[in-house]
Amino acid sequence: MTLFLATAVTGAVEAQTAAAPWPTIDRQPQSRFDNYLADVIGPSAVLKIVGTGALDHLRHQPVGWNGSDGLMEGIASRAARTAVQASVRHGLAAVMHYSTEYQPCGCRGFGPKVGHALLETFTDRRPDGTRALSVPRMAAAYAGSFARMAWEPGRDARQAATGATLSLGFNALFNVARELTGLAR
Repeated sequence: MTLFLATAVTGAVEAQTAAAPWPTIDRQPQSRFDNYLADVIGPSAVLKIVGTGALDHLRHQPVGWNGSDGLMEGIASRAARTAVQASVRHGLAAVMHYSTEYQPCGCRGFGPKVGHALLETFTDRRPDGTRALSVPRMAAAYAGSFARMAWEPGRDARQAATGATLSLGFNALFNVARELTGLAR
């Protein structure tokens, strides 16, 4: 069902303009599997998992996960969410033949860098270099957030939808920050 919806939405909302050729980067593109592993257990993924798990714990979320056991449950919850998100995103991108690799901007200036970061957040590249709405990223954000309802006490659909939408927004902010600081390379 998800694949059907993703294909239908992608066909209806594709970006039809050809993108510039893939930017030249100093490293070889990674394989799909390497990108997947980086998103699940790479250094930035682990930092994000531990950081957001600790932040949830400090905010006493979810209620009932207290003490050191609660902290570990929160971190484990974030790790499981990350695994679900990465699996959905990379699996769907592979089926749709989309790239999941972030392509840094070779541009200069604040506006072009911000624009590129937002474009990279909400679109993916096809094999021919054109862009399409990033259905895999969006589906992954919602799948990961809704999956948490299975193991987190008191989590409801409203919280899951809000969390997924916020995660897309934070991803956009992160991409802008890494473009502006030069960390995208």
